[in-house]
Amino acid sequence: MRRYFIMLVCCILFCGAGCVKKQKPVITIGTIEISAGEFEAAFQEGRLQAGSELTRAEFLQLFINRKLFLKEAEVLGLDKDPQFIQSLQIFWEQSLMKSVIARKINESTLVIRVSENEIADYYERHKDTDFSGKQISDVKTQIKLLLFQLKQKLQLQDWMKNLRRRSKINVDYGQLQILPDKEEAK
Repeated sequence: MRRYFIMLVCCILFCGAGCVKKQKPVITIGTIEISAGEFEAAFQEGRLQAGSELTRAEFLQLFINRKLFLKEAEVLGLDKDPQFIQSLQIFWEQSLMKSVIARKINESTLVIRVSENEIADYYERHKDTDFSGKQISDVKTQIKLLLFQLKQKLQLQDWMKNLRRRSKINVDYGQLQILPDKEEAK
């Protein structure tokens, strides 16, 4: 039964792939074919280079050069180089982390509020040191932003604590030659 299911899925995929009409290439570089849509998407994303807008003709030449560089890198086997693959992994992880943090920051922006009382309390506690000679009206926006950022930071820290609590984390500190924090040793 399972074998028939797998064959059915394969048939659907192969038949479905044949239904999609591939766009005619407008650029061919060796075995690389680029459709008008692919070129247009690349042009829209990359036309602003070095602070100036490139013409379509200028971008086309840079686009072809880029494809030639990439093709030569593949011929040289650089795309399979362990150091290159590791750098891609690091880049991917950093990009993913940046995306999830940005999403959390955007979510927090919708729910975090700073009240007038919080602003007044902060001003009162810091008026002699940070705001000497200034009225609350002069620094209200600054204090509101500062308190908002502080709340956002605390919310991100709470989120990370919850992630850590929900995850099973084991560390062999001896092997790493690290003394664990009091919190981590528990």
